[in-house]
Amino acid sequence: MRDFEDHIVKVGLKLDTSRSDFLVIAELVIGAGTHAGKTCAIGIRRSDGNPWVPENAVHVRPHLVTMGQAASQASPLGGEWQYLSRRFDRPPSAKNFLTHILTVVGEL
Repeated sequence: MRDFEDHIVKVGLKLDTSRSDFLVIAELVIGAGTHAGKTCAIGIRRSDGNPWVPENAVHVRPHLVTMGQAASQASPLGGEWQYLSRRFDRPPSAKNFLTHILTVVGEL
């Protein structure tokens, strides 16, 4: 998980460190798809496992699709957040997981 946090900072994204249970990317500009150009926050559940295996979930704020569509549901982060259930089948490197997040929000 620490490698992922370091990678987020290295590529110039801002982290919101106010939560201990989720890593929150504060301002991600969506680069592709119907939401291209919009800014959202991304939440990823923290895990101390070694090796790190990310959860099959990307939490976004604000909602990017109608709740219940595109494998979305309520998020434990609160009502303004949306849980997007997505498989992550690549080796769990920091770069691969960030690519996965960018792909998920870009395909909505």
